[in-house]
Amino acid sequence: SVLDALEPWREVLRTRAEFVRNPRRKWWETAWPREAATLGGPKVISLYRTDRGRFALDESGDWQPSNKTTIVTPREPDLSTAYLCGLLNSELLDLWYAVRGKTPWHDRRNYEPKPMNEMPYRHVPTPDGWQPSDAVGELTAAVERGETDSVAEQARGLAAAVGSPAGDADAREAIEHLVRAIAKNRRALLPLRTRAPELTRAVKNPWRTHGIDIDPRGVLASLPASEVRSVRIDPEVTLSIETDGVLGKPKLDGDTLRFTHSRKTTATVEGPHDRLALLERTLPTGHRLMPDELAGALLPVDLGEFAQALAARQDEIDELLATGRIYVEAVERLVCALYGLPNAL
Repeated sequence: SVLDALEPWREVLRTRAEFVRNPRRKWWETAWPREAATLGGPKVISLYRTDRGRFALDESGDWQPSNKTTIVTPREPDLSTAYLCGLLNSELLDLWYAVRGKTPWHDRRNYEPKPMNEMPYRHVPTPDGWQPSDAVGELTAAVERGETDSVAEQARGLAAAVGSPAGDADAREAIEHLVRAIAKNRRALLPLRTRAPELTRAVKNPWRTHGIDIDPRGVLASLPASEVRSVRIDPEVTLSIETDGVLGKPKLDGDTLRFTHSRKTTATVEGPHDRLALLERTLPTGHRLMPDELAGALLPVDLGEFAQALAARQDEIDELLATGRIYVEAVERLVCALYGLPNAL
């Protein structure tokens, strides 16, 4: 009955790449099946191939990953995927995999079930009658209030208490809260990628806090229409276009932004120097600029307010990066304590 149901799809199924490569397979066979319950349950998801371990937490089961990922699921319902994600994302286990895992190139790792099964998972059982200590509650409250100094202090205290069943359970609980806080921190950064393009890379690395600068183009595009004007209608600048073709490269000279192509002036924009400097910085790049693009380029109505908006968004990104850095270090210290590493290491 199964083959009868699949019969209309025979030609589609038999031309799949996996079966073209392996003629011994039957046309109706399934390669690497994944159970729906596994995909729809709590899990940790990793890129199959990456330059370092990057594991994502999906406690609700909302993500349905593609075949370019590796999925790690708990064997028992009461095991925490948040704790597992904290272990797998740690620098400690990343170093272990770099030495003993599957590394086909010096800067790439392949995360596959067989080598990942060898990773040293630190199971922390829950003692009978155990309840989280006050330190765990204080850490959780500090995370909710955004008090990063208190988070770091509580994490150090919890790491020092590791070694007893209750202390280990407290560390595991703290790791769970911190991993969720890191995930929330990264989600807050995602919408800001259009304003700071380098965030596209940095958001994957919570240890990084430098070199993430605001791009005025993204901020201009996010402003309401009442706060921007196009070059065509801006009363503070005068636009003159002398061609209907490519404008060429701009060069700012005093109060004139001049465009030249094939040694000929193709357009000029005259106005206040600071306004033209911003225009030069925010013009489209990566292709040949055309007259309509220059005339439609946006400038803020008030440069002072725009500068304040840039500073506010830069501060927002810097604060989120610094917060994520503190959280990930707190997790690292707790993980290292659970694996018995000396503080010096």
